[in-house]
Amino acid sequence: MPIQILLIEDDSQIRENVEELLTLRGFQVKTASNGREGINQAIDNRPDLILCGIMIPEVDGYQVLKVVRKSQLIATVPFIFLGPQTDPANIRRGMNQGADDYLIKPFAHEDLLHAVESRLQREALRKVDLKNQLDKYRHTLATVTAHEYNTALAGVIGFSSLLINDYQQFSGEEVVSMVEMIKVSGLRLKRSLDNIQLMDVLQQVDSRHIDFAYFATGNAPITEKLVEDCVLSVSHRQDRDIRYQIQVENAQLRMSEVNLGTCLGELIDNAFKFSASNQIIKLTGKCEEADYHLTFTNKGQPFKEEYCDQIAPYKQFERKKYEQQGFGLGLSIVKKILELNQGRLTIETPSEGETTVSIWIPQVIDEGQTSAIDS
Repeated sequence: MPIQILLIEDDSQIRENVEELLTLRGFQVKTASNGREGINQAIDNRPDLILCGIMIPEVDGYQVLKVVRKSQLIATVPFIFLGPQTDPANIRRGMNQGADDYLIKPFAHEDLLHAVESRLQREALRKVDLKNQLDKYRHTLATVTAHEYNTALAGVIGFSSLLINDYQQFSGEEVVSMVEMIKVSGLRLKRSLDNIQLMDVLQQVDSRHIDFAYFATGNAPITEKLVEDCVLSVSHRQDRDIRYQIQVENAQLRMSEVNLGTCLGELIDNAFKFSASNQIIKLTGKCEEADYHLTFTNKGQPFKEEYCDQIAPYKQFERKKYEQQGFGLGLSIVKKILELNQGRLTIETPSEGETTVSIWIPQVIDEGQTSAIDS
């Protein structure tokens, strides 16, 4: 299929000459004599490259570029301005708005062809790089998904098969134990599926999204009992006895109860999952002026500080070295919820093998507290 180029130019002589030149070089060229027509053509039939004049009727070239870069369908299409000899500031304006090149009229045919071919080549390299990234992402997702689903299903299938085939050989206590393991495996699988769905929604949420208020508004109290209940819930789900210390001040936070519970659950789950079995997990919470500071400290599998900027959905660090549960979604979920609620997250490694995750959540502050903070 020939490469399609859209030429938006009001000067009929330039338009015809450029169209003829590019057609002879094997490109399929469509033309428009004004900016509005050009925008409509670009959206209706996505071109591989756009050549656009600046002082064109109805909608000028700068506005055409603005529309192109804001449209998801054509935002990445290479865009070359065809403009008159002008102030360098105008050239910079076009480049700053996202133009890929600027050819000054009158231009030589060789310069036009070189600009077109170089931009098309750069776009081809970008697509190859994007494809490689997507292939890597799919491979990672497939690997993580297969491992997580099969681990949970192995528990369900294995213990249920034992009960079906050999139930008469087991005592009542052993049967209950195996049923509990089936439940643990089912809860693990359910949590994985719930997190996939939650992450998918969170990736789309911004101030215009229908669910923005659900994720970005609300108040909830934080207490030592609430944190301990989250610890016990995680302990049950992981089927593991956990040693922990909790020191949490009571406060009212500017985050809904559901979202606060999600953040606590994911960070506690991570702390326990990546800690050595004989280590104590430390959870603290205290008021710091307008924010509430929560820390989760564990010793075991290390988390390098430079990983903090690499947190992303389905990203698992050093998976080849360490056995890991889950899809690598927990930190991404927490980070997104915190961003929506004007909070933040940091991760530090104060000593070898020790990891401290800190989050700050805005507090609900009454007038008396505000006066104290201001003074």
